[in-house]
Amino acid sequence: MTTPESTPASGQDGSTAPVADPMTVRAVRDRITVGYYLPGARLTLSELTTSTGHDAAALRTALDHLATTGLVTGRWQAADPRPEHRTERARALLAGMIDRGGWPAGTVLPARNVLVRILLTEPPRITRALAELADEGVLHLRPKGPPRVLPAPARTPWPPGEKKLLDALPTRTQPGATHNAHTLHQVRYTARQRWKGGVCLSPTAMTEQEDRQAESVHRFVARAFERTSRHQPPFLPAVRSTAAQVMACHALPRTGPLYERLYRFATLATALAHLSDALAAPAPARTA
Repeated sequence: MTTPESTPASGQDGSTAPVADPMTVRAVRDRITVGYYLPGARLTLSELTTSTGHDAAALRTALDHLATTGLVTGRWQAADPRPEHRTERARALLAGMIDRGGWPAGTVLPARNVLVRILLTEPPRITRALAELADEGVLHLRPKGPPRVLPAPARTPWPPGEKKLLDALPTRTQPGATHNAHTLHQVRYTARQRWKGGVCLSPTAMTEQEDRQAESVHRFVARAFERTSRHQPPFLPAVRSTAAQVMACHALPRTGPLYERLYRFATLATALAHLSDALAAPAPARTA
């Protein structure tokens, strides 16, 4: 009796296609279902050969087989089972930043091309997320120009209370993480390049990176809180908005597919690099 992986397929000329090795199919399928590859990422024989230990010929047949199941597209790309989730993710992060006081009522949001860089999401997803927030009464969309934040009494003022701040920070930190600006910008660059490349770290490596990042989150959000407590918030909009982004990113779940964890890590790395720059800048002089 043949298994689904070992069932011969017929080519267009009537010939029998090579039979996919069940072990190879399983190795590739497991990496896809766990989330090593971002939806839409190109699966290459060189990467799969290194990561699975199977030879290129067996992998090529396995990929062709998985293309018939819908898990891989015909161009050997990881299928996207929930394309709408990218919109949901962008909307949740934007809403979290607004709710945490990153953009007070009346504030104009950054331009869409800036939001694309902040949220690592395609422009159509940003546009849809903004429209959903406008439908919910969070934003006012203008015919031209960026959206404006509408008033809402339930939103958290900035700076947050100490309890809200501590609740937003990790309870465990990883000593030894580096916090200088050069390192943070290097981490941001590496994380964004990995996100663009579409291949995640292993679960163990991801956990180690997340633990180190948690220490940076703790340190920089605490510094932002202290800085904005000493100065009027309008003087430090960059600190306020990026600290709110860090807190909103940290609220994203650390569970699910590996690529969701990579998204959280990459957006946090971007926010932490911006926050480091904002905290390093001198406070504007107060007018008499």
